[in-house]
Amino acid sequence: MTRRARRSWVPLLLVILAGGVLGHVLAEAASSFPPLVFLSRSVEPGLDPALHLDLGLATFTLGFTLRLNLGVVVGVVLALWLWRWI
Repeated sequence: MTRRARRSWVPLLLVILAGGVLGHVLAEAASSFPPLVFLSRSVEPGLDPALHLDLGLATFTLGFTLRLNLGVVVGVVLALWLWRWI
């Protein structure tokens, strides 16, 4: 029996990112059509306002916002499904 080669996680991360971006673009394009407006309604969890730390010598700011909508989720699921078959 042959063992399946392990894939690196970097291409998988890029596939997930590409699926999310493509899903977001398609959801924004579909938002101009009234029956598909539900695809672009988003939830935005994150740090708001950003965490700010001033030490005098250096200043650090940490913040992020993750914009999730149904189009992004569909894009990521489709990208993972395609990744599985490649």
